[in-house]
Amino acid sequence: MQAIADDIHTVGWSVSAVLGDEIAPPWAYTVGLWLSYSGPELAMFGLPVEHMTIILNSVGDRIAAGEPAEAGDRLDGICPCSLTIRPVHPSWRATSMFAVSDRYYGYVRPPCLQVVWPDRRGRYPGDLGFQARYEGRQPMLWLPREDHPPGVWTRIDQLC
Repeated sequence: MQAIADDIHTVGWSVSAVLGDEIAPPWAYTVGLWLSYSGPELAMFGLPVEHMTIILNSVGDRIAAGEPAEAGDRLDGICPCSLTIRPVHPSWRATSMFAVSDRYYGYVRPPCLQVVWPDRRGRYPGDLGFQARYEGRQPMLWLPREDHPPGVWTRIDQLC
């Protein structure tokens, strides 16, 4: 936790990452944006941790510069594809998915948004025609947990 606190003190936020394995894809999320900039925390899933860290830091830089980040926003200029922002339903905050954030903030659950990447055709998870080969790499956290299609993300607490 000291490294997280040091990052937040120095930069304004930190990125915590879970490397992923044969059970679950990797994911990463910010800790400190809410505290430092009154912005939402951000989460991203299914890409290499190094890429997600760069993307989350880039969005964090925009928030730190005063640019709002809201559900429904489209993010261009960060990577070759357009990213989108989706809300995170509160039911996901009851999982261990954001363990470092939960430990840092204690009982407080800051607002969180999901940065979502498209398939090669520009479709996002949940869109008609989203390529099956990318299914399950990103949870659809905008859905209540009980409405999410069964899979690794709905069982994350039993798997970790």
